[in-house]
Amino acid sequence: MKKSLIALAVAGVVSAPAFAATSNVDVYGKLHVSASLFDDQTDGTEDLQFSSNASRIGFKGSEDLGGGLAAIWQIETGINMDEANGSWASRNVFLGLKSDAMGTVMIGNYDTPLKLIGRNIDLFGDTMADSRNVTEVASDTRGRNSVTYMSPSFSGLAFAAQYSNAMDADATTGAGDKNDNSAWSLNGTYTNGPLFVGLAYSDGDALEAVNVDREWRLAAGYSFGNFKVVGQYDKSDAETGSSDFDSWLLGAAYTMGNVVLKANYMDGDEDGASDDPKQWTIGADYNLSKRTTLYALYADGEHIAFGGGAGGSDRIGSCTTCGGDVSIFSLGMVHTF
Repeated sequence: MKKSLIALAVAGVVSAPAFAATSNVDVYGKLHVSASLFDDQTDGTEDLQFSSNASRIGFKGSEDLGGGLAAIWQIETGINMDEANGSWASRNVFLGLKSDAMGTVMIGNYDTPLKLIGRNIDLFGDTMADSRNVTEVASDTRGRNSVTYMSPSFSGLAFAAQYSNAMDADATTGAGDKNDNSAWSLNGTYTNGPLFVGLAYSDGDALEAVNVDREWRLAAGYSFGNFKVVGQYDKSDAETGSSDFDSWLLGAAYTMGNVVLKANYMDGDEDGASDDPKQWTIGADYNLSKRTTLYALYADGEHIAFGGGAGGSDRIGSCTTCGGDVSIFSLGMVHTF
């Protein structure tokens, strides 16, 4: 009996390193905090706000199945560093297969193809001045209960498609995806050195449920020397009534060693509305290393909520129906691992 136990213990010690080597689990994350002075002229509020902006920790891995095929998975959780809380698996979560020749298929909760091309060109992404404060449309989100396909690159040209069987959070309670709450989103992108262009389209019952017939997004970026220019146009057609929404963004950045100077302007227009959102931002990044950045920005807007598009722990300036102006000066730090 003792010999059997010793043999079992030795086998466990010998096999443990082999198991760890094949599990292939990577831990990664992004920690992003900011301190912001804001002035909300709508209600006369001036204050200092500490925020955690889209901070997250994730676990991902893959297993080589041979023949250029691999099993892949990811579990990503949002964390609020200032509030000391978070929500497990609240971000991109999936299990799928990846083929060098055929592309990638994932099932889970993942960014829509329309959202993905917008993330490529946002100079102030995940800060309090994130472009989604103005440009966010209904399908600029994650697709719950979804299957997502991403093609390989064909000389810089790639495609992505997603079908969500039930985007409503209520469909995750275990009762089954019975609601007619589906949506689908497509994109095509072209990347060639300094040039990026992306076009996306979304449609489905889930959009109709919030009075949206269909949505389009066109985004582009181009770098030349130390300069970079970006632009984006969104169009959201209403299902009924005259509440079509259009928005556009233009921005530029200039890199000087470890310093990046940048600015953008965004403008939205809803048919028949007098509370159209606007925002302009200027800022500078200082890269302490490839993984750690300090930044400062100043932004001014109307009919927006700073932080509303960034997955942050706080919102500043929540009035969307009045004419008050809101401004913010924000100092932040970002570290990735």
